[in-house]
Amino acid sequence: MRACDSRSRVILGRFELDVSIVVLAWEDFERTRVCVLSLPAEAEIVVVDNGSSEPIRKALSEFCAQRGVRYVQSGANLGYARGMNLGVRHTTRSHVILSNNDIVVHEGAVERLLTALEDRTVGAAFPGVVTPTGVPQTEGGRFLSVRVGIAHATGLSLVVPSLRIIAEPTKADWLTGPFVALRRSTLDAIGGVDETSFFYGEDMRLCWAVRQRGLRVAYLPDAVIMHEDDATARRRWSEEEISRRRTREFIRATRDMAGRRGQVAGAAFALGVMLRAAVGPNPKRRATARGALQGLRAR
Repeated sequence: MRACDSRSRVILGRFELDVSIVVLAWEDFERTRVCVLSLPAEAEIVVVDNGSSEPIRKALSEFCAQRGVRYVQSGANLGYARGMNLGVRHTTRSHVILSNNDIVVHEGAVERLLTALEDRTVGAAFPGVVTPTGVPQTEGGRFLSVRVGIAHATGLSLVVPSLRIIAEPTKADWLTGPFVALRRSTLDAIGGVDETSFFYGEDMRLCWAVRQRGLRVAYLPDAVIMHEDDATARRRWSEEEISRRRTREFIRATRDMAGRRGQVAGAAFALGVMLRAAVGPNPKRRATARGALQGLRAR
């Protein structure tokens, strides 16, 4: 019999993993099915159908019933944060994993993330992410400070790596979160996933909230998941639109989190983005510049 520890217990002779995994899905049965099948059967799994059409709802509902998975229908597309928080309200275990539906979890990844959370100084645990072809894809960055914003605007970040927005996962302030594990007590303490944004920016806000409570963000490269980046977004938006939305929410989050300093840092960063957009007729750069301006103006 498998030994019990803080991550597991045996109930009526059945091994139970002390974690609830919330999978958020929208108009995508097949990726959701593959994702759920890759999850440990001993976990409590909650699939939130975030306002899919009737055929997708029916297929997901039937699949979840067959697998013994809890199915939650939102009734409308609530966005990422509100959809995740809805799912969390249907969980019962002391650890929670927030999962995109376009991922496949490699064996042992969940257990490694839960082991990291046994360290009480760790507030959130992130896995190593790879593309469908196995290329490392884990992304992380620095919180936007005045110094980093000015370095981006002046081009100094090109020669001083420590002043770049993007950072190596081991040195990052925040990591992207297609699959992130937290203690339920920590998630409750930070008020759940910040619902300020409909989509994008939630992972940075989550890491900020965790760090504000004096906790660390842990990166576990040996806890591997495969992620099909922006699979849902690409069915709805162009690359330019994704860039615009990401940049807008990055600056909005910075302003919300860091107050006056965040406003100054966001303005400096936006200046750099607009200068780059002016260099040449690059549609993606222009979309990014629009997003930066919108992020500065947003209430």
